[in-house]
Amino acid sequence: LQATHKDLERNNHIEVEKRRTYAAMVSSMDDGIGLILDKLEEKKITDNTIVIFFSDNGGVEWYNFSDNGILRGIKGDFFEGGIRVPFTMQWPKKIKPGTTYDKPIIALDVFATVASAASAEKYIKNEIDGVDLLPYITGKKSGLPHEYLYWKNPDKEIDVVRDERYKYLRIKSDEYIFDLKNDISEETNIIDSSKPIYDRLKSQFKNWEKDMIDPVFLDLGSGKEYNKLNPDRWFNSSQEKQ
Repeated sequence: LQATHKDLERNNHIEVEKRRTYAAMVSSMDDGIGLILDKLEEKKITDNTIVIFFSDNGGVEWYNFSDNGILRGIKGDFFEGGIRVPFTMQWPKKIKPGTTYDKPIIALDVFATVASAASAEKYIKNEIDGVDLLPYITGKKSGLPHEYLYWKNPDKEIDVVRDERYKYLRIKSDEYIFDLKNDISEETNIIDSSKPIYDRLKSQFKNWEKDMIDPVFLDLGSGKEYNKLNPDRWFNSSQEKQ
């Protein structure tokens, strides 16, 4: 964690050092985003420019003293604290200010949404998993962008699938069913009283998994294994490459 003295001073009311540094970094990011939005105004193109802002994952509370609130888990987890994030979109010409959309979406939808907005679908050669969100946000379409959302981490032996209300989570040999409508903190595993929900969600996951290929890349933490498989990964400029 690193921050400028100016940004640290702006947050000197925060006593915990790491949280103060984290807040200072967020302040700096806010300033940067503000400069971009100001430039859009200056160029008079705000009304017809899509601005999307979201986080890639939840915070790592023990490391940087971020705060996931009532959500269980942290970055790297597949509890809501790891995967449920803030998401905002601005396009004044198309999206009414103050609009709130509360149906499940996923980061994969960003590409599909901007491709559609730019009329670029004809250039997309492969099938994509994301959904154009604009018809749902503007009310032109009802229903759900996704009936189910899926996650899988083979290295950690984690499977996840959720619908609008319920979520199935497997971590190695442990399995969970959570009612996200009434238990967003995932405090109560209702698997013993929810066999039909369990069977449906697990079946959906298995059907989805059949279409998946094996991971092409090693996990981010597998640098040593990757080096063994690719001994010429790094080139030493002081030596002639073999």
